[in-house]
Amino acid sequence: MTHSLRTRVMRWPSADAARIGEVDAKVYTASLLADEEGVERAVELLSPVERDRFSRYSNGVVARRFAVGRSIVREILGALRSQPASAVRIVDGVHGKPLLGPKCESAPLSFSVAHCDDLLLVAVSRRGEVGVDVERIRSIDSWERVAERTFAPAECAQLVRAVQRGGAADGLFLRQWCRLEAQLKAIGCGINGIDAHRAGQLPSGLRVADLKTLVLPPDLAALPSRYLGAVALFAAGDSSARQTTRAASQQPVPTSAPTRASTP
Repeated sequence: MTHSLRTRVMRWPSADAARIGEVDAKVYTASLLADEEGVERAVELLSPVERDRFSRYSNGVVARRFAVGRSIVREILGALRSQPASAVRIVDGVHGKPLLGPKCESAPLSFSVAHCDDLLLVAVSRRGEVGVDVERIRSIDSWERVAERTFAPAECAQLVRAVQRGGAADGLFLRQWCRLEAQLKAIGCGINGIDAHRAGQLPSGLRVADLKTLVLPPDLAALPSRYLGAVALFAAGDSSARQTTRAASQQPVPTSAPTRASTP
């Protein structure tokens, strides 16, 4: 029997933000907008490697989003672990999923990060490996062709039927895309696992849920853009699930990724 995935979405920061509670996964929304002073404060929390990466960005918007995003992630993880944000060590896995450093793993805590435009989503869980994705609702050219190249046959058929029943093709496609990316992030392989997903080779213990209500930060709520999101959790039945998934995220997967449907 597959149990539903219990989730909660809330803004960061908020009064009740420093605890996960009884849900399987908690998702925080935050804004990546910041003035020059805010960016400087964010950079102070970065590791030497991250500061070097920040300095190499030629695009100021991309640099701001990176620095502010990493600082918010540290603030959230620090609050959940009752430690200063500056003490949170973050490293990158082979496929780009940020992980807690070895010295930060005394208590189980998985997290996943996604952003679209200036909206940041940070998912956290103590029940297994978590993955999250967010996309801005927009027009998708040749969505049927992209769906056939990325989704499993059953997912494609379900998507086509929903469109034939009158659903908005772009929104339905993007919701399925969010589910796909969230699952691949939870497994730890990222988009490199697309071929296995299309073949239906998904591990047991993998669940996914749509984020039907995204509570936007105040400075983004007034903008016309609207977003879709999904969160996934991989919690295998044995105690080695976390180590197995973490090890898998460090191994390169010999497959080519399709052209990404979403924009940066």
